[in-house]
Amino acid sequence: MADQSHAAETVAETGHAEVAHHGYDHFYQDPSFWVGTAIIVFFLLIIWKKIPGMVGKMLDEKSEEIAAQLDNAQTLREEASSLLAKYQREQRDAEKTAAKLLAQAEAEVELLAGEAKVHIDEMISRRTKLAEQKIAQAEANALKEIQQVAVSVAGAAARELIADNMKKADRDALIKSDIEKLDSQLH
Repeated sequence: MADQSHAAETVAETGHAEVAHHGYDHFYQDPSFWVGTAIIVFFLLIIWKKIPGMVGKMLDEKSEEIAAQLDNAQTLREEASSLLAKYQREQRDAEKTAAKLLAQAEAEVELLAGEAKVHIDEMISRRTKLAEQKIAQAEANALKEIQQVAVSVAGAAARELIADNMKKADRDALIKSDIEKLDSQLH
């Protein structure tokens, strides 16, 4: 009863009724008790549901997957290195082949240029000889024509001179002797 009178006095003084705290009541109202209890229950649930094993298994699977990806990346890197080396060899071989082809082409060009020069020299020589022959033939033809003209002119001049200087009797005697020569050649 003394507790009740003390409670009544407290209500009169403060205006609030205080609940009597017994030893166990205070324990359940403490927030640290509930936080501790929740943490313990949480860890018990984690262990009971085998969460650490599942997390470990997931981490192992993830590490295996990463290891497989690293192995695959290493394999791809080695393949890429081998392909790069192959392409570099092929490029060097192609450059050597191109250099050989270029040297051959230059040699062929020089050979063809030499043959063309010889061919051109032969053609010029033939054409020069042909032109010289044509010139010589033209000169010979011109000389013949000049001689024929000279003979014609000389014959005409001689006839005129002879006709002017010769008498009729001399002419008749000359014609007669020419006819006799012709007759003797024919018989």
